[in-house]
Amino acid sequence: MPATKTQTKDLVVPPPSRISTGRRFLWGLGGATDFLTYNSLNGLMDAIYVNAMALDPKIIGLARSIPRLLDLATDPILGHLSDNTRSRWGRRRPWMAVGAVLAAVTAILMWYPPLNGGAWLTTAYVLGMSIILFTLGYSMFMIPYTAQGYELSTDYNERTHIFQWRLYAYAAIGFLGPWLLPLCLWLEGPMANVTRGVNGVHWVSVGIASAILLTACGPIFGCREKSVHAAEKKTKFYAALRFTIRNKAFWPLVAANFLVKFGMVVTMCFFYYVMVYHVSGGDNKTGTTRLAIFYNSINIAMFLAMALIVRFTDRIGKKSALMILMLMSAVTYASVWFTLRPQQADSILGISGFLHNSCAIPSIIADIWPALITGACIGIFTSPMPLVMNSMLADVCDVDELACGQQRQAFYGAIFVTCDKLAMAMAMFLQGFLVSASGYNAKLVTQTPDTMIYWMKALLFTQPVGFILGFFCVLAYPITRAKALEVRHLLDARNDTHGSG
Repeated sequence: MPATKTQTKDLVVPPPSRISTGRRFLWGLGGATDFLTYNSLNGLMDAIYVNAMALDPKIIGLARSIPRLLDLATDPILGHLSDNTRSRWGRRRPWMAVGAVLAAVTAILMWYPPLNGGAWLTTAYVLGMSIILFTLGYSMFMIPYTAQGYELSTDYNERTHIFQWRLYAYAAIGFLGPWLLPLCLWLEGPMANVTRGVNGVHWVSVGIASAILLTACGPIFGCREKSVHAAEKKTKFYAALRFTIRNKAFWPLVAANFLVKFGMVVTMCFFYYVMVYHVSGGDNKTGTTRLAIFYNSINIAMFLAMALIVRFTDRIGKKSALMILMLMSAVTYASVWFTLRPQQADSILGISGFLHNSCAIPSIIADIWPALITGACIGIFTSPMPLVMNSMLADVCDVDELACGQQRQAFYGAIFVTCDKLAMAMAMFLQGFLVSASGYNAKLVTQTPDTMIYWMKALLFTQPVGFILGFFCVLAYPITRAKALEVRHLLDARNDTHGSG
């Protein structure tokens, strides 16, 4: 039976579309695929390639940045191809399936570089694996997957709730992600401080690959696409690009995300070095375990706060919510200067002594409790930002559809992700040089005080600034709740007219 229609400002529109919990869950599993393919593997590269295999950090910086630069060309093409794919399986799922398989295979092979074959051969291998993993596997899955999420609902608030499930899955698998490196070390037993994970990662990578394939099955097999696109006219690439460039609602989000991502990524690797060398005195097992606990504090807080953030966004609107989250994130990341320090807990109200005397609190946690507060605030204020941004991008796609008459979610997602990756490429390229400039030496058990102060200052000078600059970009975003609803009403009315004609 067709849905009952309501009259709003002389426009006949259908009521908001609602998605079942089961479908939200299945689509949301792709968030776990996202984390496993990018964060978990990328998070192991410094520890395994630089710290364990003693490769030049500048090489790893290049291996991370070059795939991001290639994405400048490949991502828009992939998005355009997905939007214009006409198959019995839909526009998105065939690309997602190929991407997931490529990512899973590369997740295993990337940890077998030919170290005895010389620097050039090793560099070529690491770079090649990075290109296959990130430029092909990750992009071929994520670009159609994100577009699939935009298409699940046309309702202003419902879109935020849908992307909430993606972050739930992202956070759930994120509990395990920080423990991958400690697991590599635990598998190596007494030799862990010598091999530093280079052997254990071979076993861990098999588990990662299996999990990538399993979680990707959720959106691939659980979310069938609407057949209406099969008869839709295809769009030429340059026409799609021209409409995208003219969409003034799109670029403030792109710029804000670029600045935030660059500020976060350019010194992100220093969290690992600070926790291992500055906080834990060079003990790899203790440092990586503490880092895992720190990241888990982010995931736990994110999990607990997610529903409240979604309600908060529903109440005040997406733009206002995003701006508040950015400002609070800037304050949170600035607090690292005070909380991510050795024995900092001893000097604050004597709380460390109390925690040490508590049988329920292990010393490995008691010594870093201030950092866990920072981690919790990151989970509350920073982690939900992609949720709000993606929901805003779905509204941007509606504005584009009203202007050009076609749905091009994957192309917009690809351009957004391309700019995101450009920020990461620039940041990761600089990472290796910053690590080298800090005076880091992989052969030393402990690092010099000047090196560790360099890391701390770099975190302070880059992370909060990105959020502040992003805040001013979001000020220019023009789509309010009223504007989004007006655009949706016009689209539904036009579709009804075409359907009846």
